[in-house]
Amino acid sequence: MPGFLASLRALFGGKPVDPPMDSAAFTEDVARRVRAAVPGMEVTVVGELELAIRTGEDGNNRAFLNNAYQMFLGESPKHREVLIDRFVQSFAEAAKGLERSAEAIIPVIKDRNWIAETRESMRKLGREEQPEEQDSGHVHEVLNDELIVVYAIDTPSNIAYLNAGELDALGVDRSELRALSVRNLRGLLPGIEVQRGEKLSMVIADGNYEASLLLFADLWARESANMRGAPVAAVPARDLLLFADSADADAVAQLRQVAANARAEATYGLTDRIFVLGESGWQPF
Repeated sequence: MPGFLASLRALFGGKPVDPPMDSAAFTEDVARRVRAAVPGMEVTVVGELELAIRTGEDGNNRAFLNNAYQMFLGESPKHREVLIDRFVQSFAEAAKGLERSAEAIIPVIKDRNWIAETRESMRKLGREEQPEEQDSGHVHEVLNDELIVVYAIDTPSNIAYLNAGELDALGVDRSELRALSVRNLRGLLPGIEVQRGEKLSMVIADGNYEASLLLFADLWARESANMRGAPVAAVPARDLLLFADSADADAVAQLRQVAANARAEATYGLTDRIFVLGESGWQPF
């Protein structure tokens, strides 16, 4: 990732990247690959980082590649092809439809503005808007004043956020949803690694769900055992989870600064607030 995030990841073992293709070339490349991957899907480049997609009689949908391109910029050269292939696979999978099951439900940490932003995106696409009090229909729960947990179906190439009707159809009790989703996510992750610095530590998983690891109680029980105070954590982006000992004032100050800088550059940003773990869970510090 460019700038501050690249420096941060390098501090924990990341590698610098060289300049890849420009955004126009990236858009053309993705369009070409999607056409090849999904016969019958009409894909048109309508602008820089914007595609119009038509499958059968379903009408046109727009795909905006801004986030994908920012991810592409941050990848090392050897991983860029893999990233584009993964993105193309998500189009192919979406065209066939996602297979939903209770075993595929996972928790995704979002900032509380996400609900309003999603509603606005749907409005711009001209789709029927859910009543505001239904919070756009997505199944979610409040984690604290800054963050929510949204429940979704995960597949190798896609993620689809659940609505209440879909959850009921899967036969999942709301009281068991958090525990079920955490258990499912644990099974999806290739492993969880804690990389430790002098003051701050970083939790590494799969590059998508690091923020969701706030919900892994056993992880924080182990880390708490080695601290003088309670854990304090930052999730400035969905793939970035940093933490420190709340008893170390210098570490807390560093964590605040890192969270602010990382949030400003993040492609999938969450919040620059930091959170302390207490009896009621993670709360703004």
